Amino acid sequence: MTITSIEISNVKGFEHKEFKLQLLPNKPNLLIAPNGFGKSSIATAFAAMTPRKMILGDKDYHREDPSLQPELSITLGDQKLTANGNKNEIRKQFDVTVIRNGLVPKAKRTFKGGVSSHLEIQPITIRKIHIKADFGYQPLKARAAFGENGKILPNISDSLKNTALCEAVSACDLSKVTGKLIQRSITSVIDKVNQQKGTAEQILKWIKENLLDDFRAIAPINDLAESLQRLSLASSDAEAFLAAYQIADLYGADRKLFDVALGWLQYIAEKNYYAELLQSLCSSSWHWAELNEDKKKETLSVVFPQAHQISNGQRDVVTLFVQMHKALYEGSRKPLILVIDEVFDYLDDANLVAFQYYITTLIKEYKQRGRTIYPIILTHLDPGVFFDFCFNKHKIQTHHLLAQSNGKSRDMLKLIEIREHKDTSEHIKDDLAKHWFHYHPDAKEIGLDEWPNGLHADWRKSDDFHAYTATELNRYFEDKNYDSLAVCVAVRIAIEENAYELLGDGDERNGFLATYRTKEKLNYAAQRIVDIPEVYFLLGLIHNTNLHWKQGRDYVSPLSAKLSHPTIKSLILQATEATTNQ
Repeated sequence: MTITSIEISNVKGFEHKEFKLQLLPNKPNLLIAPNGFGKSSIATAFAAMTPRKMILGDKDYHREDPSLQPELSITLGDQKLTANGNKNEIRKQFDVTVIRNGLVPKAKRTFKGGVSSHLEIQPITIRKIHIKADFGYQPLKARAAFGENGKILPNISDSLKNTALCEAVSACDLSKVTGKLIQRSITSVIDKVNQQKGTAEQILKWIKENLLDDFRAIAPINDLAESLQRLSLASSDAEAFLAAYQIADLYGADRKLFDVALGWLQYIAEKNYYAELLQSLCSSSWHWAELNEDKKKETLSVVFPQAHQISNGQRDVVTLFVQMHKALYEGSRKPLILVIDEVFDYLDDANLVAFQYYITTLIKEYKQRGRTIYPIILTHLDPGVFFDFCFNKHKIQTHHLLAQSNGKSRDMLKLIEIREHKDTSEHIKDDLAKHWFHYHPDAKEIGLDEWPNGLHADWRKSDDFHAYTATELNRYFEDKNYDSLAVCVAVRIAIEENAYELLGDGDERNGFLATYRTKEKLNYAAQRIVDIPEVYFLLGLIHNTNLHWKQGRDYVSPLSAKLSHPTIKSLILQATEATTNQ
């Protein structure tokens, strides 16, 4: 079911915020907003949920005022679930995990009365250490209990030490083997085997030829035997059934001991997994995260060196991968809301790919287990960063928390759509690209009979269109309501015009006009020993905005978020003032 809204009150910077969203299950959901917006307030709200209520840290209350009671609500269809200081309806239906980088400041007094401080990375507690136990299996005793032909039973000691046994047992319902009907079926099979004469090899051959269907009719034994073979814990049908029988017999003899021994195997499997994971992430650096068994606290944890001994990227990679694995293996059968709070700010290209591989693998494993996960990724990064790597742009869900109404940009959006519409003639598309969306010294006019329906008639002349974009640029500088797409075009036109004027002869200028895309035009000019101001390139995040039509795409919100940054505004003023003063 889709989560259609998140509503937060009195958590950190939010007095009250409601976000209308479409958070889909089993798909990566990006929540994008600039730094300082309050993404960490969202993560804090989810992290504050205990099974029964919300508990905030002293500094996490809005205005640090504990009298302002926090509340978090999510909406699924017509159902609204709320968590606050008195209740938690969300945790009744969902598991919740929040992943952060775990970096915390620490201070201590020095011998001389001063204070020294440093950053520490909090350990990641994986689980409790499990008591060591075995199944109490004795091959000779098992064969004697079987009866006359107990010699045919394989020695399963090695299988009972193999962590793959956990997966094999999970594939069947051993509780059924204690039922009277199942026990009668098992006793019947054993009696048939014990009635046979011959060597162990001869009796095994007889079982293969005559008794396999009897074994298959015992559902829990059959399910376990199939799993044992699939996991290479048995090499033949007969061996698999006889091993499954012995495992089921151990279960029936002492279920408590069986569960404890199986729990020990599961613990060893998880411990080995984390050890291999940390080793695979290890770099040439001698300072690294390591697995630690704390016998006093009875916990298995990943511990880190001090923050200055490990890079931010290394820290974030380990934090991400370890906690994502925890999210998969420690959850219940309830759907999981997994919130990832900007822990990949320092990841390089390779680790971004690794992160996306792990999150998509996590989703896949959840689906294979018949479970549901809502990965919510809080980030300030442009979604293009993720599309350039391995997230499938048709599966990823992108939400801009500073979503802007199309408002004043509706007509610009219409122009962008018509520019690429299949029914628009090629020469009009070409004219719009050259004279409307990029700088050209020659004005252009499209006849009224050719001008597409639904567009402003006074935009038929490129000069009039650019006058509109220049007006919107001034409104942007004056902090008035503005058309962000028009500002994008105005910045592009101003920068291209300034670069054009820096070129000398006609051939260079003609080559500039014939070059596609603003970035390539600037590179063209720079290669001709023209001193292009660095700010023109820095503003690529504005003038390189992709103004090519795609149905359902939010053009306005990401551009408006960038334009709202005070430094960007200052750079745009610097880059365009020469043109606007003409």
